[in-house]
Amino acid sequence: MMKIGLRTLKTVVSATLGIVIANYFGLMFPATSGIVAILSVTNTKKSSFKIGIGRLVAFVVATLIALFTYHLLGYTALAFGLFLLLFIPIAAKWQMPEAIPVNSVLMTHFLNEQSMSPYLIANAFFLLLIGVSLALVANLYMPNKEAAILENKVQVDETIQLLLKQLGELLMSPHQTLKCDDLFKELSQEIKQGRTLAKQDLENKLLNQDSYLLNYFNMRKHQFNTLEDMYQLIQHIRVEEDIAMIVNELLIDISKSYSEANDALGLKQQVLDVFQIYELKPLPTSRVEFENRAKLYQLLLTIQSFIDIKVNFFELNQK
Repeated sequence: MMKIGLRTLKTVVSATLGIVIANYFGLMFPATSGIVAILSVTNTKKSSFKIGIGRLVAFVVATLIALFTYHLLGYTALAFGLFLLLFIPIAAKWQMPEAIPVNSVLMTHFLNEQSMSPYLIANAFFLLLIGVSLALVANLYMPNKEAAILENKVQVDETIQLLLKQLGELLMSPHQTLKCDDLFKELSQEIKQGRTLAKQDLENKLLNQDSYLLNYFNMRKHQFNTLEDMYQLIQHIRVEEDIAMIVNELLIDISKSYSEANDALGLKQQVLDVFQIYELKPLPTSRVEFENRAKLYQLLLTIQSFIDIKVNFFELNQK
């Protein structure tokens, strides 16, 4: 069975009402109002508001340019072509590309009527105003995405916990990489989805500018990149069993105490403790040992970076 989404319903209702209202007030080209509504219903409140205001401002610019070109060359296709040649670059420079098709259509009304009388200019403006206004009203209602975002946050945290444990196991058994690959793909998708939901949630709050949720997923994205670095290092490290056990226990401890509310300062101290154990180890006696020791040191730095990302995020959001 075909599923009809909320945006589709909003678009249908707005376009239909746009034509009905334009007809009621006796405006010429009433279907244009419906087309404007179709092109103005967006996924978020802020984008709909921005596009709507942009189209109204661009209408003034487009009308002035049309007055010049039609006066210069008459109501001809050549005059309309000159209008587009001037209007499109200006709209693009002002970052209003979405205003180009709507206002271009409105300027063809003058071409069809061979006139730019005050009545026709007012007619075009009200067609635009009706369509834009209906889209804005339709987008005042947006479904609450908070539950979906919270669910996604839990999924991201749980996947990171599993991944940390798996990286620890990989350090002990270097050939078991398949599960890590699957977890990285899963985590990447979860973070991407979370960021998308958080951006939409922020865009739907016209007054509330709290960007905590978006910042949270951005923080997890930075940690994801760090986890990838850890994964690459672990695949090329061959260290003594006692050191491998210590780092494995560290990763397990991080996964166990890993949560949104944890300030991660205790975890940071654990990393420093492992550094001290590392520094007390005898110096390497061969090139292979030296290279492995260097990679292990780099791995510990990367784990520390993973913790620092969380520490910094926690401190910023405590202010």
